[in-house]
Amino acid sequence: MRDLTFSDGPMFQRLMSNKEICQGIVERVLNTRISEVENIVTEQSVEPRLGSHGVRMDAVLTSDGETYDIEMQTYRRGRVAKRLRYYQASLDVTTLGKGSDYDRLPRTYVVFICTSDFLGTGLPVSTLEITCIEQPSFDCEHDFRWVILDASKWSSLEPGPLQRLLQFVDTGTVPRNDIFLSLISKEMDAANADAAWKEEMMPFLTLEEDAKIQARISYEDGRAEGQQRMGALIQRLLADGRIEDLEAAASDPALCSRLCEEYGL
Repeated sequence: MRDLTFSDGPMFQRLMSNKEICQGIVERVLNTRISEVENIVTEQSVEPRLGSHGVRMDAVLTSDGETYDIEMQTYRRGRVAKRLRYYQASLDVTTLGKGSDYDRLPRTYVVFICTSDFLGTGLPVSTLEITCIEQPSFDCEHDFRWVILDASKWSSLEPGPLQRLLQFVDTGTVPRNDIFLSLISKEMDAANADAAWKEEMMPFLTLEEDAKIQARISYEDGRAEGQQRMGALIQRLLADGRIEDLEAAASDPALCSRLCEEYGL
């Protein structure tokens, strides 16, 4: 029975139930200080309305009237941005009571700690917010922020607490003299020494690993299918002498899709 790592679901949720660790993770990710964590709920299941698609959130906590959702993402599960949108909506629906004014919605942060570049920006840290296209400096005071971290790119960050956290997630090694990460490592050692807990968690871990495999297969199959489709479209456009359409389709996904439909691809 292998030892569980920080990024394994059961281990991550166990660690995030520790207020000191939970607070430290939030502070490093958002580069801010928060007061004592008031409430932590791990593995929170949310179904915004009867019959709707439910979500299970890894760790949701509150502090100073603000809400934080911290997720560990170890495999590609559809478009990360769409998941973020749904998680935000689910948090908002469950936070705002019936008849309450919209101004009572708390400031919310949704954080995805990823083991790879599932968003596609190529960056170690990607922060998403609503902006006004015509006036980017305008603050519409929507009061939420989404942060996506790619632990595999930790070395491109400036040295500091966040870089060391992502290095730990990616490699499992504790940088020298980092007291906080040493605490996490100590708690992980204690959890892995708990044979009864590990035995209880192994079925969940097996399901998680199976999901990773299936997600990778689906993604690779979809990517290969897309490449074949694009190759066929290029051949048809070249054969018909539609060079301008070919050049435009290379940077216009919507046009590419319409051309594929036109040719029955």
